[in-house]
Amino acid sequence: MFEFTRSKTIGVEKREDGIFLIHGFLDDNVYTIELDLGVKTPEFTIVSAKGLMKRYTTPECPKAPSILDDAIGLQIGGADFETKIKKLVGRGGCRHLADLFIECCNAVFPAVIQTQWKIARSNGMSKDDFIKGLVSDEPKIRDRCMTYSRESELVKRLGVSW
Repeated sequence: MFEFTRSKTIGVEKREDGIFLIHGFLDDNVYTIELDLGVKTPEFTIVSAKGLMKRYTTPECPKAPSILDDAIGLQIGGADFETKIKKLVGRGGCRHLADLFIECCNAVFPAVIQTQWKIARSNGMSKDDFIKGLVSDEPKIRDRCMTYSRESELVKRLGVSW
C-alpha cells in the first residue's frame, strides 16, 4: 500500500471573450487545494485568481490564497514567470499552491494551440503550415517543449528560426 498519494487535475475552458478559465485541483494525504484562474489571450495576462485551501497543515495555510490578487496583471510564459510565482505565491503563501498555479498556467498553452488548430483545420490549413505560423508568430510557444524548440526536426524542416 502506498504511504503517500497525490493527484492533480487541471481543466481549461475557453470563453467567447478570449479568456481561458483554468481550474486546478490538488489532493494528497496532507493537502487539498483548489485554484481558479482566468487568462486573457492573446496577451496571456492573468485577469483573475482565486484559491482555496481545503486541507492543510498549519493555521497559516488558509491565508495563502489572499496573496493571489498580486498575480493579477502578470503575463504568463515569460522567462522569469515561474520565478515570480514561486516568490510571490510560494514564499508569500504556500509552495504547493505556487506549483499548482504554475501548472495551471502551463496548461493554457496547449489549450490555446488546440483551439487555434481546430479553427485552422476547419479552414483547410495543413498541420505544417499551422505549426510554422504558430512558432513564427507566438514567442511564448517557442522552446516550451521539444516539438516547438529550435532543435526540433520539425521546426528545422519547416525553416523557422528565431
